[in-house]
Amino acid sequence: MSGHRHEHKVGDGVFTATGVRLSIQLSWLTQVGYPALVTAPQSQYDAFSEIYGVWTDTAPSAQANLFFYVNAYLRTDGPVVELGVGDGRIAVEAATRGCKVVGVDVSRSMLDLCRSRAARAGVSAHLDLLEADFRTFTLEHPAALVALPYHSMGHLLSFDEKLEAVAHIYSQLRPGGEFVFDDFLMTPALLAHMRRVQLRAEYRSPAGTDSLLWVTSLVDEASQSMRVVTWEDQVDTAGLLTQRRYRRLSLSWLEPAQWQELLTRVGFVVDACYGSFDGEPFALPKAREQIWRVRRPA
Repeated sequence: MSGHRHEHKVGDGVFTATGVRLSIQLSWLTQVGYPALVTAPQSQYDAFSEIYGVWTDTAPSAQANLFFYVNAYLRTDGPVVELGVGDGRIAVEAATRGCKVVGVDVSRSMLDLCRSRAARAGVSAHLDLLEADFRTFTLEHPAALVALPYHSMGHLLSFDEKLEAVAHIYSQLRPGGEFVFDDFLMTPALLAHMRRVQLRAEYRSPAGTDSLLWVTSLVDEASQSMRVVTWEDQVDTAGLLTQRRYRRLSLSWLEPAQWQELLTRVGFVVDACYGSFDGEPFALPKAREQIWRVRRPA
């Protein structure tokens, strides 16, 4: 609306949009009943692992976040940990450039993909993989950097689970260590895009079958949650459907003001919030991501 101000600053606790000041306290989040959703089952990504390569290759932010996180890893002097390491898309790329990475994932199938990717790249010795939850992983040495790419905090569905994870990550960092992560920024344009039925990819399956990957999302703005539904169609040479398989992911998000409140309550110092993987400062309406760089005080 004309004359209204968009202001998203990090460090002074101010996040305003369309002239409305947001000062969100954790107690308020509890009082209004932030969704006490059931934690997403660990098996979700076990089923997703078969199409994960296609999924990430066709994600709009995949190349941008690859460059961003690999550079962050290479700049770090000390142990680097990637939570939600998945198939190693980011960690293995960093390893090929000489970086040693501890990769953590709750999905055994995804870790198997990561091991295979590292072996093909000849960098298995640079990766130490742990099968563990974001909230319970234990490091041999405190980390200089913990990264959580690709909106993966969204797999923890309730506010309390996110708070627990962030507090645990804090405990695994050395004094002065950094935590870098990104979350969805749910703009009207992104909401409209996610709710559409989209043909995500056309490809041949490992068995050589013509395949189509479709996706849509059931988004509940009130609870800040979504259900991503994908289906993979396999067709014969005549174009007839021979098989369809559905896969589902449950995700959630926090708004920037909620993240700032949570991070500072845990004890983190917020060094930056970016609106894109190019490192632009967060500012609406231009921002398309919320990418946080925070630090445990020395």
